[in-house]
Amino acid sequence: MKLRTTVAALLLTAVVPVAAACGTNAEAASTSTSTSTSTSTSTSDTGTGSPGGGRGGGPGAVDVSSVTTEEQLVALVQEAYGDAGLDLHRGHQPVQDVLDEVLTISHDELHVRMDAGQNLAAVAEDLGVDPQTLVDALVESWSPAIDELLAAGTITEDEAERYRAALEEAFTFRVTWDGEEATPTFSGLDA
Repeated sequence: MKLRTTVAALLLTAVVPVAAACGTNAEAASTSTSTSTSTSTSTSDTGTGSPGGGRGGGPGAVDVSSVTTEEQLVALVQEAYGDAGLDLHRGHQPVQDVLDEVLTISHDELHVRMDAGQNLAAVAEDLGVDPQTLVDALVESWSPAIDELLAAGTITEDEAERYRAALEEAFTFRVTWDGEEATPTFSGLDA
């Protein structure tokens, strides 16, 4: 029994980082049905106002429709930069639908290319897609959060445009990231 628990723990140590890079949660990655471990993976961070949950689950997953405050919008823009700890992958699950649509390659092929050292811009260029097209599609996919706050009167039209510009800057960074540059911190429009 102890050997089985040890093996299960070792497997989780190997599977969880890979699953996190793809944005899947540890429970989905684990196929164990009879062993009981108390490993928990949170798919959202509601305590900090982060817009987690939603599209595909997993660490850092974003549900654009859940953004109801300016604080959550700030977190959304920060999330658009991606997670440098995941190397070139930067946690692409929250944007996987857009990547599939614009790049038109399989998730596995994307991994092969990124593991070979290509960032999203290089992948797009190899496929004959202008990287700006990818950035524009990513911004468009997350802009409804800005539109909702504008419609609710939470932010002004000027602020909405500035948030769109911040979102474009963040996604441009994510798409063109060289693997070296530190991820900027977005603290809001006045910061």
